[in-house]
Amino acid sequence: MKDNVANISVMNIKQTVERATANGINISEYTLRRAIRQKQLPCKIVGRTYLIAWDVFLRWVTSAD
Repeated sequence: MKDNVANISVMNIKQTVERATANGINISEYTLRRAIRQKQLPCKIVGRTYLIAWDVFLRWVTSAD
């Protein structure tokens, strides 16, 4: 993982997957995109880029829903 991704609080889908993998969370880009599409994972859309806050991602991953 690139050092600069480890300290970013808001990332795109690819960066989120990269950071999650580095932290031992096995998740695919497809799963993130599906969660965003189904409105399970909140994000901001800027142009064609989906931005995900790391703390929101962690809450989503650890939720029991």
